[in-house]
Amino acid sequence: MKKLLGLIVCMLLTVSAMCARDRVSRDVNLLPTEARELIKNHFAEASISYLKVDKNLFRVEGYDVRLTDGTELDFNSKGQWTEIEAEKNAVPASLIPDVIKKYMKQNYNGQRVKKIKHNRRGYELKLSNGLEVEFDNMGNFLRLDD
Repeated sequence: MKKLLGLIVCMLLTVSAMCARDRVSRDVNLLPTEARELIKNHFAEASISYLKVDKNLFRVEGYDVRLTDGTELDFNSKGQWTEIEAEKNAVPASLIPDVIKKYMKQNYNGQRVKKIKHNRRGYELKLSNGLEVEFDNMGNFLRLDD
């Protein structure tokens, strides 16, 4: 009986490990529609270098995309962006909420946004001068890190 139980546990672990494998591809059709549209509308000059589908057991956790211009984009399972990092360029201004753009123009005019993260708590921007600026989901300034 113990051998049978051990065999079943081993089989389940093997199956779950096989299902949790990430998939790497260049096929843009693996992305949800919202993610494809964002890339098409805001990064039309670059193409996809590769994309990785992050899987956990039987469901997709998110997508990591790297473009030919070096930009890295992270999307959640629904295709909504969670992080954009543009080391060579700046994050497109059209992806930054208007309230935050206004604050950045008033306080950090001339600084490029190199990275932006969005989660349930708010936004975090990393600027070309190395400063990190945090905002809540309404666009209200929270804090500054250097």
